[in-house]
Amino acid sequence: MSKDRMFYCLPQQAYMRTDNCEKLRRRPTGKVPAGAQPKLRACEGCTMYPLVDKDKVPTVTLTEYLGGQKPAIANLQSATNRKLIQAHLKEAG
Repeated sequence: MSKDRMFYCLPQQAYMRTDNCEKLRRRPTGKVPAGAQPKLRACEGCTMYPLVDKDKVPTVTLTEYLGGQKPAIANLQSATNRKLIQAHLKEAG
């Protein structure tokens, strides 16, 4: 997965770099030590990130994004994407 790719994050309703998605997931949830930033509420219950990790979301390069192109929105209801999300949930659970 390329770190400088942009995708549309459905939980946050915003365009985001794939690298930022990984960084947000590494942040703690709930009460955190002083000086640490907690995970964003939209990221806490996100099930979209397995698709980001497997490069299954529509992306554009950062250069293309800055040039005005926008990536398509991932269809989380497609059969393929649902299978990937369900498989990840089984592994995590």
